[in-house]
Amino acid sequence: DKKIVEEPIKDTSGSITWSYDDEYFFYTKLDKFHRAKKIYRHKLGTSVENDELIFEEMDDRFTCGIGTSSDEKYYFISTSEHTTSEIYFFKKEELKPDPKLFLKREIGVEYLVDSWNGYFWIHTNKNAKDFKICRSRNDAYEKWEEYIPAKNEVLVGGFYLLKDWMVRSEIEDALPKLLVRNLKTNEEEEIVIS
Repeated sequence: DKKIVEEPIKDTSGSITWSYDDEYFFYTKLDKFHRAKKIYRHKLGTSVENDELIFEEMDDRFTCGIGTSSDEKYYFISTSEHTTSEIYFFKKEELKPDPKLFLKREIGVEYLVDSWNGYFWIHTNKNAKDFKICRSRNDAYEKWEEYIPAKNEVLVGGFYLLKDWMVRSEIEDALPKLLVRNLKTNEEEEIVIS
């Protein structure tokens, strides 16, 4: 016997983000122009009519989505257009999610955020044409410090956080590099794949 567990939810982007406790999922609703503009939270076993609006993007140029942090402590709502981004966050234990703005959007400034070991880690081109990586303590997210500074003629790529390590990429003279940094000692070495 096939059984429909949940009623259909119309006009979504098609992807969902599960809550950490598996009691809810978040989804993005599309507007009449098929743009992802609203993020809702749905409690399993309840009517879609009771779904809560968590976030709404009002600027026509921007679309939004939701994801989770590597340390499984936060949700991140990102809203962006081609060269500008803005991120909101809330803690997993918030019963009534109240997304906080991480950094106000500035035209031409892109950034991504993750959380690990008590820090937010930020990949951004703010005051760094070819990007840099910054960090801030989770409890003082407005106070950034440079972690991997911008480099001349080097594109500082994104990163992954695993245990005591950051794995990150760079492109120099059109050649990609993969680097591993020990988060405890700050020692870094290149992974050479031959």
